[in-house]
Amino acid sequence: MKQLTIIIAFIVLWGCQEATETTNPFEDFNTNKEMADRAYNLFEAGDIENMAALWSEDMFWSPANTNDSLSKDQWKQAMKGWHAEFENFKFSDRQYYPGVDEEFVPNGSVRVYGTWSSTHKATGKNTETKYYAVIEYDEDNLGQGTMEWFDLGGVYDQLEEEE
Repeated sequence: MKQLTIIIAFIVLWGCQEATETTNPFEDFNTNKEMADRAYNLFEAGDIENMAALWSEDMFWSPANTNDSLSKDQWKQAMKGWHAEFENFKFSDRQYYPGVDEEFVPNGSVRVYGTWSSTHKATGKNTETKYYAVIEYDEDNLGQGTMEWFDLGGVYDQLEEEE
């Protein structure tokens, strides 16, 4: 009887253990990395509308060299503005790394590194700048926030006349 009580107690205690989460923390990152890569390909091609479809309607955008949080419409206009002034966009040396939460566990966000190059339409001059971004995603794997860092002034400095 004593052994039966011990066995029952063990089964009850074992059954009360918290279920451990078995999801792969990199699964969302891998999906979102592909979404980011697709978005950059669409930007290179000038397909802003299909690129924008990869972001939620209530997304925020924090452009380079600002502390602003701008809307999706403002972001789309800025992307169209780049294409109005520049062409031959190429995003090379692409590197994607998982973003992490406060406990350093991948949270589905994507950190992006690379080099943007383009040609200024009015002058024909080539530009190049290193680029870093963090893209946050929602549960539907749509971008919900984009924060960018690059030398915006340096891009335009490359258009100055050489003396």
